[in-house]
Amino acid sequence: MTNSGSTLWRRNPPKDAAPEPFKHLIERYEHRLRQVTCTCGWQGDSTDVGPDGWKGHLLEMRGPVR
Repeated sequence: MTNSGSTLWRRNPPKDAAPEPFKHLIERYEHRLRQVTCTCGWQGDSTDVGPDGWKGHLLEMRGPVR
């Protein structure tokens, strides 16, 4: 970062660096419909009730909390 604060300098990762692993993140949230779309394309209920919700998807994809 520069001293002026107007420009942010970012270092590029080394060319031989391994790609970052895919992460399941909320890509879109529709409040009225209570629907979540994941970056993998999964869509489901944003409420965390039962295995069909967002937490159920994360548990299935990531495994139990570490």
